[in-house]
Amino acid sequence: MLREGRMAALRYCTPFGFLALLPLGGWLGGAWTLAPVIATPLVLTGLDAVFGDERASAGAGAGAGHRLILWLYIPLQIAAFAWAAALAARPGTSLPEAAGLAVSAGVTLGVFGFVAAHDMIHSRAPAERALGLALLGSVFYMHFRISHVHGHHRRAATWQDPASARLGEGLYAFLPRSIAGQFGEAWRFETERLRRAGRRPIGPGNRVLGYLALEALLAIGLGMVSLRALAFVAVSAIVAIGLLEAFNYVAHYGLTRRDAASGRPEPLGPQHSWNSARRMNNAALFNMGRHSDHHRLTQRPYQALEPLPGAAELPSGYAAALLMAFVPPLWRRVMDPRARAMLERAMGIEPTTFSLGS
Repeated sequence: MLREGRMAALRYCTPFGFLALLPLGGWLGGAWTLAPVIATPLVLTGLDAVFGDERASAGAGAGAGHRLILWLYIPLQIAAFAWAAALAARPGTSLPEAAGLAVSAGVTLGVFGFVAAHDMIHSRAPAERALGLALLGSVFYMHFRISHVHGHHRRAATWQDPASARLGEGLYAFLPRSIAGQFGEAWRFETERLRRAGRRPIGPGNRVLGYLALEALLAIGLGMVSLRALAFVAVSAIVAIGLLEAFNYVAHYGLTRRDAASGRPEPLGPQHSWNSARRMNNAALFNMGRHSDHHRLTQRPYQALEPLPGAAELPSGYAAALLMAFVPPLWRRVMDPRARAMLERAMGIEPTTFSLGS
């Protein structure tokens, strides 16, 4: 059984292969600095098509090997990021090479790093939460933990949640609304939490202010060492945050919870999150494709997430869905009928606009 558990954990080592492309591209130089940018979408979408779907039960508990993968990946991601920043800051590194490294670092952080950190910030263990926050802090996005855990998981698939995309809303309209809305949500949560505790909202107990102070120190320190390094981190952060919010865009697009008789939204169900059964998608993204089960049991470890009956299903893996989202007319053509069909089925109406089996 122990050996089987270790073999099962190996599949989730896939992100290490993509991360290795960052130092490899930096070492080779030139156009190779863009290796992660090109390889990540091509390999993920291509192998999704080759390996197909996997709908079997996870059949795995909170094994130490699975946690070790996250404990190893996040420090390696941060180390590779720091190494790439140092390389980009060297006078001998050309501007195109530095730009290629910055975008590539942003891709590895936004696609794989944030998914790993996402699992950690949901953990009950303080050390794991701190590790997840360290990765978020490297791209100036620590407040995401508050808005995601205390906001998104309560209001997902409602119009009150800035991180849930509405039917017909394009990605480029969603991004600023989600980014600004989540910061505002984190701030409101912190001020209300402190007021309930009889403490001043503006003070050392406010975690958002603490996070901002740490991020400001990072930015100032980078600027004092090298303005090129600061510019590198800023560009990487923009790419990484954009990709994280693009994941948010895909995850609940057009799926809206109805108001119950009480006036409150109905319970969040499998039909309110987009899932993917693609085998490669879930191996590389720590089972992100089983998104509905994550919302059902927020602290369930990634390897134990299950496919749920009645869940909304993407027509592809998350990588291909993200590529579609960057072309809004294509995205709406593919996803709007599916979203409407899910809404009709939730209301007890047999879908007329789209066959869910298509």
